[in-house]
Amino acid sequence: MDKQLIISFLELSIAIVIGLIALYLTHFVIVKIYKSKYPTDNPYKNTAFLIFMSGMMFSIAYLLSGIIHPLSSTLDILTKSYPDTTDLILSYSKYLGLFVLIGLVLGGVINFLAYFLFSSLTTQVNELDEIKQGNIGIAVFISVMAIMMAVFCKEPFLVVLESFIPYPEMPRLF
Repeated sequence: MDKQLIISFLELSIAIVIGLIALYLTHFVIVKIYKSKYPTDNPYKNTAFLIFMSGMMFSIAYLLSGIIHPLSSTLDILTKSYPDTTDLILSYSKYLGLFVLIGLVLGGVINFLAYFLFSSLTTQVNELDEIKQGNIGIAVFISVMAIMMAVFCKEPFLVVLESFIPYPEMPRLF
């Protein structure tokens, strides 16, 4: 089979795994936070909570979708640098873990900032209480704020990831 086809399937598989892990972790953290405040409430019967959680999941998934291209560039460079498959896999795994970790942390920070920003703008409103009571408007507004922040932060995030790619040294001409 063609080497490029194998690498393409590898990248597709990694993208699927990253997406699933990101969605699972986001879901787990948001449900855990909600249940810590409202232990007897079933969040899956609350439309406002589901909208809020969907917005948070989308913002993190949108950010993490950007790591695929830097990972592909890293794999291309590492493939030329490491002829041994074991060294290639170990080195690529290091970059994969680093990029995913930075993306998840940035996504968490963005979601926290969106929630905090809305909380500071609306001091008379308790957002989690409103979401618990089914206030869809609050859930949509916080979700949109998180998505907007993710849209604005994606390109700078990609620039940060590009700085980690092990580009070969270029000779100095002057």
